[in-house]
Parts: sequence; C-alpha cells; structure tokens
Amino acid sequence: MKEQFVLMSEYNKWMNESLFSNISKMGEPAIYEDRGTFWGSAFHTASHIFTCDLMWLHRFTAVKSSFYLAESLYGFPNPATNNTHCFETLTELSSNRAALDSVIINWVNSIADREFVNEVVYKNSSGNEFRESFCSVLLHFFNHQTNHRGQITTLLSQCGDNSYCTDLLAVIRTKKHNKEG
Repeated sequence: MKEQFVLMSEYNKWMNESLFSNISKMGEPAIYEDRGTFWGSAFHTASHIFTCDLMWLHRFTAVKSSFYLAESLYGFPNPATNNTHCFETLTELSSNRAALDSVIINWVNSIADREFVNEVVYKNSSGNEFRESFCSVLLHFFNHQTNHRGQITTLLSQCGDNSYCTDLLAVIRTKKHNKEG
C-alpha cells in the first residue's frame, strides 16, 4: 500500500512541475483570467490545490512517521479555509508548491506500513470532527489534486496548449526505466 502512495507523491511533484511550467507560458493576463471554472483561473485553481494540501498536511501531523511533518510545515501558511489564496503571484506559488511537494514526498516515504491501516482524527474547516481510515483520507488528498489539475489542463487547452502529459504511467515507466538502467 505504501508503495502506491509513494508513487502518488512522486506523480504529484512531476505533474505540478509540468503544469506550472505550462501555466507560466499562458502569459500574465491569461494566468489570472476567470474562465468560468469552479475556481475561475488557472492561478486560483492551482492556489486552491496548494491551500487544500496545506490544510490536509496540518491535519496529518497527527499521523506517526519518522519525518517531522509539523516542523517541515513551519514557514508555510496555515490556511483556515479552502478559498484562502496564500500567494499573489505565480512565481511565489510555484516556488512554494515545489517546496511543499518535496515535503510530501519525504513525509510519505517516512510513514511506516502499519500506519496506513490506522484511523486519523481531524476537524474540517467548519470544526466538525471526523475519524476515518488514514489510507482513505490520504487517497482523497491525492485524488483532490488530480481533479483540479484536470481543470487546469482544460484551461491550458482553451489557450491552445496541449503540450503536456498527465499520465501516471509516464512516472511509472520512468521509475521502471531508472531501476533497469
């Protein structure tokens, strides 16, 4: 099970690097232009993903691991709601996204296999407490990113950019090639 989450953390980093590179090619006005998606613009959608990742990671500090997640989140914002935009520019968001992706990879790699079957207790932004399978909540964490990145790729396509690959298999094949090569 852990192997799959490690893969998702690596895919997350790879996909974010690709998307931020492509978003930057949209040009300054188009990056922030409201194009009618749930979060409006490519920037605000990417910002929402970042904000929600931070919210979940702060909740995940209760999960036992050899990695000091709480300490690694020091210096990052601690947003209270999912519509908080932590940064004003794509440059700021992109550099913080890259740093956060490294935190996610290091953290997931440090989680002991036995922790994935445990429950995690957390409160949502409304203050309601939940007790759920850590594995299920972590799956939601990665699935949420995928959902909104799909919206960003639609925005890129609307701007005429179809030069990206979103396939998880690309990361799987790269890992396989690196092991064999």
